[in-house]
Amino acid sequence: MHIRKLTSSDAENYLKLCETIDEESEFMLFEPGERKLQAQRQIKQIQSGVCEVFVCAADDGSLVGYVAAVRGQVQRTRHRAHIIIGIRQTYIGQGIGVKLFQALEKWACEEKLHRLELTVMTHHIAAVRLYKKMGFIIEGTKKHALKVKGQYVDEYVMSKLINE
Repeated sequence: MHIRKLTSSDAENYLKLCETIDEESEFMLFEPGERKLQAQRQIKQIQSGVCEVFVCAADDGSLVGYVAAVRGQVQRTRHRAHIIIGIRQTYIGQGIGVKLFQALEKWACEEKLHRLELTVMTHHIAAVRLYKKMGFIIEGTKKHALKVKGQYVDEYVMSKLINE
């Protein structure tokens, strides 16, 4: 397994990875089949610097996980980035999340970002544990932030300050 930045040639495989993770997990924002991202739009976001994506490739070259950072677009928010992470179910528990976060944080330090933030469903214990391990803290709870399978779900807002 190795971690690298997404390239334009990865666009279709990255989109397929995101769709697969949406199908495998109830913890992602998109329901299965709901993702309407187009590969070209994703590439434009990455090339413009709005979104930075690191992917994890398996030994056979297939993409198995990603972490994406979407930085603030206006002067008052350019110091921060919102994080989204997804890992294929069969690869969870193999240290991929840690490696993805390490690559992301290295990039964030190089870019002189100060704050990384994310949201996570409060009952997603494994993810909360990973985020805390990586230095994120819970800032608060968004009550009934999502509706999953007809049930309201709370989310934690978590953050990590870097370059202090």
